Amino acid sequence: MSKTAIYYYDVALSLPAIWKKNVYTYFYDAKLVPGQIVYAPFGKSEKAGYVVKATEKPTYVTKPISVISTYTLPIEAQKFIDWITSYYPGTPGVLVQHFIPSAIKSNSTKPAEKSISNSGPMLKVPELTAEQNSAIGELSGNNQTKTSILHGITGSGKTRLYCELIKKNIAEGKNCLLLYPEISLTSQLEEILSDYFGKNTVTVYHSRRTPTQQRKAWVEIHDNNHPSIVIGPRSALFMPHKNLGLVIVDEAHDGAYKQDSGIRYNGLMAAGALAKQHDAQIIFASATPPLQETQQVLSKGGKLVCMHKLAKGDVQKTKAFTIVDMTKNENHSKSSYLLSKQLISSIQSSIANKKQSLLFLNKRGTARMLLCENCGWHAECPNCELPLTHHHDSFTLQCNLCGFKKKSQTSCPQCKHSLSLKSPGIKAIEQDLLALFPGARIARFDSDNKKKDSFSENYAEIKSGSADIILGTQLITKGLDLPLLETVGILQADSALMLPDYSSEERAFQQLTQVSGRVGRGHSIGRIIVQTYQKDSYMFRYVTTQDWHGFYDVELAKRRQNNYPPYSYAVKIWVVKNSKNAAINSISELESSMPKDGSLRILGPAPSFYEKIAGKYSWQVIVMSPNRNNLVVITQNLPKDFYFDLDPVSLL
Repeated sequence: MSKTAIYYYDVALSLPAIWKKNVYTYFYDAKLVPGQIVYAPFGKSEKAGYVVKATEKPTYVTKPISVISTYTLPIEAQKFIDWITSYYPGTPGVLVQHFIPSAIKSNSTKPAEKSISNSGPMLKVPELTAEQNSAIGELSGNNQTKTSILHGITGSGKTRLYCELIKKNIAEGKNCLLLYPEISLTSQLEEILSDYFGKNTVTVYHSRRTPTQQRKAWVEIHDNNHPSIVIGPRSALFMPHKNLGLVIVDEAHDGAYKQDSGIRYNGLMAAGALAKQHDAQIIFASATPPLQETQQVLSKGGKLVCMHKLAKGDVQKTKAFTIVDMTKNENHSKSSYLLSKQLISSIQSSIANKKQSLLFLNKRGTARMLLCENCGWHAECPNCELPLTHHHDSFTLQCNLCGFKKKSQTSCPQCKHSLSLKSPGIKAIEQDLLALFPGARIARFDSDNKKKDSFSENYAEIKSGSADIILGTQLITKGLDLPLLETVGILQADSALMLPDYSSEERAFQQLTQVSGRVGRGHSIGRIIVQTYQKDSYMFRYVTTQDWHGFYDVELAKRRQNNYPPYSYAVKIWVVKNSKNAAINSISELESSMPKDGSLRILGPAPSFYEKIAGKYSWQVIVMSPNRNNLVVITQNLPKDFYFDLDPVSLL
């Protein structure tokens, strides 16, 4: 009787962040191929993974692979994993979790393949403008580069452009990936692409879908042999893509493309690496392209393609900016200290015209601080030593960092004096609006909404006019087209400028440009009321003239002078300890061990922007270098309790 052959394989497992290593050797009694998805024992549990390669029998005892899946990660996905783990060192087991959904173990019946109609648009679409045609020529001509920045003002028709570029790739038998920053944009983009290419032709993947829906989407992408379109936020990068011809990163300026836990990768850099694995074209599109990535693309021979005209109408006739100086009392309304006379008047006019108004304030809750003006007591989180946010509707005080919550109060616990609300939030604005416009339909959208009340779930109704006044945080600023919108109010427009960070002006410029871009898109003349306490900031000049080029030049010169990114690479390193002294000692010891030969520029040690979170203390250093590998080496040897963020979007 012949002996059963045994084969040994290195398997990359999906593991929690505590495991720095995730490749282990197992055996199986049949030949497997690299990329094949398997399940293998790890401790007392079983973990998903994929075969990295066949290997020799090790000198130690190994365990058998438990389950063999019928699915295999494409070679491009395997190379993509290798790139991320080398470019962003960290915990590779967490990364594997993104590539292998938990429900893939069940090999149920495969869904029917999708195919896209080659008969052209399924609905009548607007004719391309001359500027759009020119941009398409630059992006899809015989001499196009593989990497491009598409700068198009809000309302210039970038999405219409995407459809044409996708159609060209589909005709050539290539698949396409369209990324966007927030799940809330899903319904709008899915509707547009489905209308253009026919229903059931677009595969959507994101984290809020059920495990069954995620598995179905994963299998569709894995098995589909016809040209297809995949859309989703940055998690869609990790699908089993094959034969990609085009990757589009919409709203490329958005900070949501940066992963803020686990392996803190930059989604723009990752998208570029994915496109390179497929030899695909990649386009980073935005009304406010990110300065750092734009400069990097252009310095490496990439192309900048611009659209400065509205797809509908004349840009100069569709927007009217008013900068309101809130330091002057005459601009404040007697009915509301938070809303200027100019904004209230514009909202009244829009309601009378059966048009919509949108108000933006990037502060959750009713007030950021509950303060006793008699003795100075204020409500503070016992875990983070930060002011608690008051929510009038639930009458609670909440910490936005650790989630601590307790019942609110009306009088000071020390002197019994009545308490005042300071630094008003979005719920305070809602209360004022209800009093000022009692008959108006007001819809508030922020991260306190339940799923059924979220903007993405109610987008169609809002678009059709179910609300007179839309009130929200940054969730409502991203790429949405509301044809009935006439008034946009930007409250505390200078709040982002107050942050002590080299990129504060850029983030403020992007945010204000995007908010103002929700109106004046060719549907009607729009009014934009900007309330600020710093009206002389140079940033407002570029926002009101929609001059991204001018802003780009000024900011780039400032960064070159101070040697900030993109003229150097940066890593933020921080330590978390139970005591403040322990945190200071640990970070100081790390800083003193770094080379002092001029290859590094070190800022700190210093307390983190939020020094205390959930009872623990955090201190940090910022390390910069013209050679990124110098920073990679540092991150690979960090001790326990240390965290790092390579290519951070902020140094705070």
